[in-house]
Amino acid sequence: MRTTLPGALVAAAALAGPAVALGQDAVSADLWRVAEGTLVVPAALAEDGSAALWTPASVLGPGAPGMRVGIEAIHSPADVGLSGGVATMGLRLGGLGTLNAVYGRLGVDGLVRTETSPQSMGDIPVYAEVVSLGLARRVTPALVVGLAVRSLNGQLDVVSHSQIGVDAGVRYTTRSRFTFAAATRFFDPSLPRSQTGTTYNLAASYESRPVPMWGATGTIAVRYGATFSAGEGVQHLLSAGLGLNHVMQLDVGTSRETTAGTSVWRSRFGLALTAGRYRVYLGRDGGVNGFGASYRFGLAAGLR
Repeated sequence: MRTTLPGALVAAAALAGPAVALGQDAVSADLWRVAEGTLVVPAALAEDGSAALWTPASVLGPGAPGMRVGIEAIHSPADVGLSGGVATMGLRLGGLGTLNAVYGRLGVDGLVRTETSPQSMGDIPVYAEVVSLGLARRVTPALVVGLAVRSLNGQLDVVSHSQIGVDAGVRYTTRSRFTFAAATRFFDPSLPRSQTGTTYNLAASYESRPVPMWGATGTIAVRYGATFSAGEGVQHLLSAGLGLNHVMQLDVGTSRETTAGTSVWRSRFGLALTAGRYRVYLGRDGGVNGFGASYRFGLAAGLR
């Protein structure tokens, strides 16, 4: 089945030549923004299985198992045709902190090359891939910092490119239950600002104290995040979550994005269920401009 290429990739394909200059941002890196759209919490506050992809400040808590693995599948509507997945592993290294390893790949399927007739002349490969290794450490009971080195690879038709990124993240929780966080994604110090695809995320949240709810113990969280990217307007995300007995988490939110002077609103939804050391979760981006919803399905497990 043929697939309509997202607008950003169409523009990139039109501008791309047979080779990519040194210092250019990895081809197709913007595909990861589709995956980020399925997060109902700001990227710098991510805690699910793929958290180490979105913020290097992802650490295993003192009461958590010594190893955590996570696997996610990401799927967008047929009009976009994007799909892929993320696999992560977090390993506690004693006083050194938590070692985080990440592998992720997203691709657009069903793109075909045609000439004067609609008959296919072959497939057009489009994908983005990331391999990451990072270390996060709890400096104080309230402060977590992290650093990650990432290898980024991508291909758009005949154009392919690789680069190295170095990202940092920080998270601080106050005694009054406020959390403040910041994280970069795909930062390459060798690139000028006009060419980089780096995003910067700032976030804050407040979580209530446990209170009785429907015969259980519940908490309510409110979060706000802002994402900054070169050449684009600030993206805002506001969400709220309800947790019950550390077993169920329900989140809803909305985001406002501005590109080329045009602003759009997108809905966000998340649901997570925890049983022992296993956590199953779902993230949904409501879509925009006639495109359907994108989904993220995940499983995280503590192994030891």
